[in-house]
Amino acid sequence: MACKGSGVQIPSAPLKNMKKFVLETKELLFSQGIVAILAIVQIRIVAKTLGPESYGVIGVYLGIIALSFRFLNSRNSDLILINHKNFEKNFLVSAIFFELCLGIISSLIIFVVLSLQISLNFFGIVSLPEFIYLFIFSRIFFNILEVIKGVYTFNEELKAYSLIETFSSLVRFILVVIFILNEPSVASFFYALSFHQFFISLFVTFVLIKNNKSRNEIMGLKDYFKNSKSNFLKIRIDQAIGLIPSHLDVVIIGYYADFYSAGIYRIAKKLVDPINYLVVAFSPWMLGKIEKINFRYLTLKILFPMSIVLVAFYTLIGKYLINLVAGVDFRESYSPMLFLLMGYLSYLIFFWTRHYLFLNNLILKHTVARLINVSVFIISSGLLIKTFSYNGIAISISLGMIAQKIYEIFAYYRNK
Repeated sequence: MACKGSGVQIPSAPLKNMKKFVLETKELLFSQGIVAILAIVQIRIVAKTLGPESYGVIGVYLGIIALSFRFLNSRNSDLILINHKNFEKNFLVSAIFFELCLGIISSLIIFVVLSLQISLNFFGIVSLPEFIYLFIFSRIFFNILEVIKGVYTFNEELKAYSLIETFSSLVRFILVVIFILNEPSVASFFYALSFHQFFISLFVTFVLIKNNKSRNEIMGLKDYFKNSKSNFLKIRIDQAIGLIPSHLDVVIIGYYADFYSAGIYRIAKKLVDPINYLVVAFSPWMLGKIEKINFRYLTLKILFPMSIVLVAFYTLIGKYLINLVAGVDFRESYSPMLFLLMGYLSYLIFFWTRHYLFLNNLILKHTVARLINVSVFIISSGLLIKTFSYNGIAISISLGMIAQKIYEIFAYYRNK
């Protein structure tokens, strides 16, 4: 597939202003806007109720568990998208079972990792709580969400995609609020997430099977794996490298500092996460229209001005936002939030580079970019964390993101 960086516009006429862009992505923007609002309110309830230390404990557990599951599952929606473009056979059931198998393998890996950290007493945790067992088990089935993302992206059913995202976030929010207000504890938080994952997994499985009306020949699980192996391995290598900075940051702070510092940092990260929601909102639209996009226009006329507004927002009212959302106990989150902001904005402005490389069989270029990100993160965090704690990790994350995007931009210009 050849993608053009200039000359061809969206969809067949030039983009004239941001209004047109927003109209084309309104369902996804609305969905991610709801997700962001619910996430902020949820943070307020959980962080204020539990305090920095317990909030840090949650972050460390989630970080360790996410490393295993995302290692085998993250971005498998891209695999579904590629397979739909390459094969006409009906592989839906096989794709679902494939994700479940990956979930089982992930759960076994995470039990080994958690048992190891308990035996070595990394975080002072002497045994694995029951609620973690339930959470990990429910996470196996939650993998099916990647299948429905891939299917809806291929069919350009952005409204349905958005509705499911919004519904999932709403269910999670309601359950977390009910459980935390009933019994404020780390266990309640994980019980809420577990029930959410069970329910949404059943829901999306029902939707997928109900709408599976293809009369094409069925592709068995063995053939599905055989046909998917090459692209699956490319995506897995690419995603595995990116897991280190995105999920180990909170774990590293918890290990080198304490759970309190991990909680402070996690609030900073959560408050800049809405920028990622913008990337999530734009990505399905981008994947469906990438051949028609003027990247220069998109970057300079839409994404860069959007970033200027976000800088002003976080700089001017960041302290008030932290106090409003998490309370005065988290006031130290302001500086790491601003450091993280720089990296997140570089990711937003040039989020399209990843999709360009991916859909033009240049995913290995993106993998190299992520290796650069990881290398910068590891080197800089090793130098900064002991002296600057959560600020050092925030700076390291941003430096890694910026280095990654610089490489991807050069890769784009060399190959377009």
